[in-house]
Amino acid sequence: MSDAKLTKFRLFTLTLFVLTGVVAACSGASIPVTFEDRVIDSARIEQGQQLYAQYCAACHGVNGEGQFPNTPLEPDPTGRYGAPPHNESGHTWHHDDALLFRYVREGGMGDPSAFYPMPAFGEQLSDEQIVSILAYIKSLWTNDQRVYQQQRTEAANEG
Repeated sequence: MSDAKLTKFRLFTLTLFVLTGVVAACSGASIPVTFEDRVIDSARIEQGQQLYAQYCAACHGVNGEGQFPNTPLEPDPTGRYGAPPHNESGHTWHHDDALLFRYVREGGMGDPSAFYPMPAFGEQLSDEQIVSILAYIKSLWTNDQRVYQQQRTEAANEG
């Protein structure tokens, strides 16, 4: 397939995905949870919830509310920001799938003087387990946030 045809196909696919999301959002239907180009089923999301409870909830909150749910965007007395919320009130949905995966696998990439460092979980969790955790986190977002995040993922994959 030529580059021009591939670009048109990707644009068509993205447009179709966005229109599907708009129609579903207007009808009250839920946008499916995806990772890269695959739809994640409810059993996988449930597995992700269990793994999240085991590996993530201590810092990010049982319901994804973050380390400091009352003041998630303010530094604590040490001057550092806590683990961010992963629910709809956080910013996790602003990042593409590859970056989210990398954060979990390799650990946090922020300045340790400003943020509590996120440990790397690549030694404890398989790639598929990380995908399950991310699928669970995505289930905490609104439909609009899932659509936006999917668009970010697709744009990152094209670049």
